[in-house]
Amino acid sequence: MGIDFRRKSRILWVRDQTSDIGVQHLKGKRPTISKKVVVVSIVIPIALLHFLTGSNYRGPYPAFVNGYLIDILLPLSFYFLLCLVELPLLRSWVVKSVLVFGAASSVEVAQFFGVPIFGRTYDPVDFVMYGAGVLLAAILDTAVFSRVFKSWAPAAGEST
Repeated sequence: MGIDFRRKSRILWVRDQTSDIGVQHLKGKRPTISKKVVVVSIVIPIALLHFLTGSNYRGPYPAFVNGYLIDILLPLSFYFLLCLVELPLLRSWVVKSVLVFGAASSVEVAQFFGVPIFGRTYDPVDFVMYGAGVLLAAILDTAVFSRVFKSWAPAAGEST
């Protein structure tokens, strides 16, 4: 169950029993962090925030946090979870955005018709919040992470 450090040529791999954790270090260069590590670093804090705050949040801006923050952050999380799926169709940020926004919107439409899926209250502003979360994720995906993390950019020959 311990961690095994092995040096393969000039790359240091940190391994647990089942898989590579995803940090490579080349001599003289900054570490390369895998997509999995980046996505987990985004999704886990959002999930914890969702479960820890709940509907009883009483801190700063309680109306925004209780009403809209999760409506922004959950689509953002689901977008990045789709970034881990290795299907050619999901390489495009447009496809991921449409899928996530469509799923979130369908839940809101179901709530409008009285079907209590992930909540009971229909709020048309939620559509704007879902769009904001998807837009933020797409911007992070295409304009920020692809420049900051070497492992984020598509391999040669892949389209985005």
